[in-house]
Amino acid sequence: MSYLTMFVTVLLAGAIVLLFALAGELYARTGGLEGSPASPAGGTGVRPLEQARFGERPSGWPGQLAGFGSGGPRVVLVLSTRCASCEDVAAQLAGQPDPDNLGVIVTTAHRDEAMEFIDRHGIDGLPHHIDEGGDWVATQFGVKISPSALVIKEGRLVSALLFSDVAAVRAAVQAAKEAV
Repeated sequence: MSYLTMFVTVLLAGAIVLLFALAGELYARTGGLEGSPASPAGGTGVRPLEQARFGERPSGWPGQLAGFGSGGPRVVLVLSTRCASCEDVAAQLAGQPDPDNLGVIVTTAHRDEAMEFIDRHGIDGLPHHIDEGGDWVATQFGVKISPSALVIKEGRLVSALLFSDVAAVRAAVQAAKEAV
């Protein structure tokens, strides 16, 4: 009986630790007391993505994004097939102007999910790359969160932003473009 009690106690302690970890993650993702991460105190709906590796130049650009390796500045949006905010952002992208300076990286666990995501939101007209597992964008730029906007100039990351509204990120990106 004592082994059963110990097992239940350890299992309960593990569940409590997991519950606190999930609560902490939720607190961090919603911005805690200040509001959502996409709605910081400034109210712009956009905030810097500080863990990105600024100045990085990928060893190569995948497929349709090959043109992003030079010139610019250009913007690459990182969206995930498993992210509710990314669904909203992808819906906002329908009919966006300037497809030559806007690309999309869709991170996904399965290529089929990404293809369905791209078709459902009509973003197949934008240069895009399906990043299975999010490995390419994480390895090349240190970006592991979405939706995020990466400002690229001459193939290098010059700005990274966390956002949930395309209009707000366009305004912030325009300011970043003018600064570089």
